[in-house]
Amino acid sequence: MSTSAAATSDVANSNHPVGFWFFFWGEFAERCSYYGMRAILSLYMIERLGIDKSDAGTYMSLFIAACYFFPLIGGWVADNFLGKYWTIVLFSLPYVIAQCIVGIENKTLVIGSLCLLAMGSGVIKPNISTLMGLTYDQQRPGQKQLRTEAFSWFYMAINIGAFIAQFGMPVIRDRFGYQTAFIFPAVLMALALFIFALGKRFYAQESIVRKVVGDSSRAPEESRTVTGIPVKTMYVSPEVKAEDSRLKMETLGKIGALFVTVMFFWAIFDQSASTWIFFADTYMNCTLAGMPVRADAIQAFNPLFIVLLVPVSVWFFKKFPLKATTKIALGFVLTGLSMVIMALAGFLAGEASKALKVNLPEGAVVIPSTSQELDEVAGELKAGEFSISSSEFKFNSANKKVEFKNGEVTLPGGAKLAIVDGHAAALASTKGFLETVPAADPAKISKDSATVTVESIDWVKPEEKVSVWWQIFAYLILTIAEILISITGLELAFVAAPESMKSFVTACWLCVVFLANLLINAPVTRLYTQMSPEIYFAMLAGAMAAILLIYMPIAKRFDQMMARNESAA
Repeated sequence: MSTSAAATSDVANSNHPVGFWFFFWGEFAERCSYYGMRAILSLYMIERLGIDKSDAGTYMSLFIAACYFFPLIGGWVADNFLGKYWTIVLFSLPYVIAQCIVGIENKTLVIGSLCLLAMGSGVIKPNISTLMGLTYDQQRPGQKQLRTEAFSWFYMAINIGAFIAQFGMPVIRDRFGYQTAFIFPAVLMALALFIFALGKRFYAQESIVRKVVGDSSRAPEESRTVTGIPVKTMYVSPEVKAEDSRLKMETLGKIGALFVTVMFFWAIFDQSASTWIFFADTYMNCTLAGMPVRADAIQAFNPLFIVLLVPVSVWFFKKFPLKATTKIALGFVLTGLSMVIMALAGFLAGEASKALKVNLPEGAVVIPSTSQELDEVAGELKAGEFSISSSEFKFNSANKKVEFKNGEVTLPGGAKLAIVDGHAAALASTKGFLETVPAADPAKISKDSATVTVESIDWVKPEEKVSVWWQIFAYLILTIAEILISITGLELAFVAAPESMKSFVTACWLCVVFLANLLINAPVTRLYTQMSPEIYFAMLAGAMAAILLIYMPIAKRFDQMMARNESAA
């Protein structure tokens, strides 16, 4: 007996199909790969490629936008030519290659690798969840609640991977450097491809139906795609074809209006990879349990909260079911609230000023107040009562930093901090004058020759920084909103779509993230460096309040359409 026949013979089986676990672990590894790379990408562009903070925010938005544009292509290719399984497998290959080269510190190579990453990630994205949904429809027919649970657990797999990667990647980066850190996602993506390919025989049996205008009395024609997917070509009258197209467009129009409002949620959510990091890096005391953490590692709280809260949400909505549109509305309210929390944190934090950051193997030393341009430095760099002197100063135009190996820092009162062969000879003597952030365990710091870099940063006095718990609380609220909106929308796209365009409509749901980052975040994140953070985040909170008002009548019309469709079915 075939796998499909065995599965469908037991309609009452309430266990998840075997194929689900291949989807779960394959998606876990792929998302671990993607979010691991993304976790350190914005600071990588700033610290290693010399890209301005405003430009880095824009580039991150454009990259994320591209990741969510390619699902349109992936959905169309899978629905019409390759099938979902082979589309995922074939486009995973450039994904693996790109993860291997993104860590090479060359702007052209990095941009090229990001294009490949966006294509690989985007093309496979709409097909894996759709193939999982079809597997449940074939192997567990009629069990809607089981399928809903599967989408929730599938989403949790995404976030288990994201948590491990977003927490671990900054640690790997700080210990071994960016190049070594980027190898980790490459290995995970190769593992994801292996796991997914291994489960092929447990997945839904795919087929493609094409309706072509012609003699409707003509028998359907059977053929296969280049990947072996069965294709049935049916000949229909122009009227039937037109009606089919009309129903598809009506569905897409109704669900599309709903999707457009969700675009504003994703615009705020995806700024966690840019403006949220910039804010934490400058305005927050990033210390947890007495241990310093990097600003980009705080992202890990979002997937951690997902892992903790998804089981609660599955239980809650099984006992207290809510309409999909109601869940999304509640998500909008909580998204606005998360921005209010961030705005309050910005209001309580001190004002930022320019400072110099001296990067040594032993740690980063911050020297407040300077007006001297780094590209004009020759011999001595003055910073108020402080000065840095060296006969080896060299301005690196690629990353906009001054580099040297030997020199000294003069502190107020005349005390000297010697820098020999790239290392601080007496870092402890700077306490009381400078803000020092240990980079690693002193016993594990290499004594090999190193290069000291000096860069200009935005700086807030340590006593005027706010606690990182403000951002963690904002992540908690935003995570609940994400569960209400993202999981709901992913299943809604599958359920509301006609059979012949499920991958395409799922791709349209994902394309909302593309529009959010292209049309909103790419220009709006540039305002972050031109406004105070409290005003910036308050502006986003106000935008969500306006979107909620626009959303309500759209949701009402969508509910009416779904009720008509269920009645007709």
